[in-house]
Amino acid sequence: MPIIITGIILVIYGILAIYSVSIHESFTLTLKLIAKGNLTWDPSNYFYFLRQIKNIVIAVVMAIWVYAIPLNFFQKNKNVIIIGAILMLLQLSVFIPGIGMTLNGARWWINVPLLPSIQPAEFFKLWYVIFLASWLIRKRDLINQKQFFVSFLVLNGLLFFVFLLIPDLGTLLILGIVALIMCRYAGAKIKYILYILFWWLTAGLLVGSIAGMMSDRFQYIQKRFTYFLSSDVDPQSRQIWRQNQQALIAVGGGWFLGKGYGKGLQKFWYIPEAQSDFIFSAYSEEVGMIGNLFLISLYFYLAYYFLSRLQYIRNEYNKIIWVGIISLIIIQAFVNIWVNIKIMPNTWLTLPFISYGGTAIMVNLIELMILYKILKDK
Repeated sequence: MPIIITGIILVIYGILAIYSVSIHESFTLTLKLIAKGNLTWDPSNYFYFLRQIKNIVIAVVMAIWVYAIPLNFFQKNKNVIIIGAILMLLQLSVFIPGIGMTLNGARWWINVPLLPSIQPAEFFKLWYVIFLASWLIRKRDLINQKQFFVSFLVLNGLLFFVFLLIPDLGTLLILGIVALIMCRYAGAKIKYILYILFWWLTAGLLVGSIAGMMSDRFQYIQKRFTYFLSSDVDPQSRQIWRQNQQALIAVGGGWFLGKGYGKGLQKFWYIPEAQSDFIFSAYSEEVGMIGNLFLISLYFYLAYYFLSRLQYIRNEYNKIIWVGIISLIIIQAFVNIWVNIKIMPNTWLTLPFISYGGTAIMVNLIELMILYKILKDK
């Protein structure tokens, strides 16, 4: 039950945060939709809040449905799952470019008529963990041999190449770290982990440099790194600079106890996307360091609870999935927080269980349900 209770607390924390920080974004969006004739009612401060409530209801239904699926189903159908996830991603950049919704130079959602927008990258993270766990089990006898790491580099290079077509650097970063953690847990030696990391970084810098010179779709990534590594602000990077600076002002403005629920000012368009990527900083102004420490302690508790019970799981495949999923949640959470306080460049990654987004909350609850099911079936 601690898993379910912690998940419920995180979701409630996210609902309260979205209710407060999204009022300006909601009003602005509904005003634009009314001007275009897409809405017939008055502008609303609670558009994102009401949509998130709907998203959570759908996510809970999907999580319960996944709980009814036997665990061995994922292992038996891993190839079908990963191929389906790759095809969804390719629709954003290759097969049907027009179907992908573009934001800041990258295509993120598949816009299907009569259905909610789908963010394939969120599903791909989970399917990747399921696929890689099965692949590591099959290769476990060869895990510290050279041919294993060559095949590991080739396999992941092909999978990650898909994200270069979108491009989605944030998801690529998260999956790379999770893959190394899963590989290490499966028995790989540290020297081979460093070997993989070296070749990934070398290939990433080389491919990124070439792609940046040949394609305009990679320019937004270069702007983020240029701003992060330089103190000068050029006009093209001013929007990124403004977003990061206002995020720091919001976090610092909350001080220890915060200004009080609903009393933050940076959410009034000083921080764009306050309800999603920068919800941590926007809400920090209201809840202060106390609220942030409470949120961070929930993530730490999840990690501690799962890892302390790893010894009770006998199935090795389930163990590796367990490690992969909890790594996925915790790493993404702290990458998002580090972006909000400018320790890392902007990655456009959401805060698990907290940020606005239908696909994101759905995948988060499914991940939690899979972890719960693994522990129940130990």
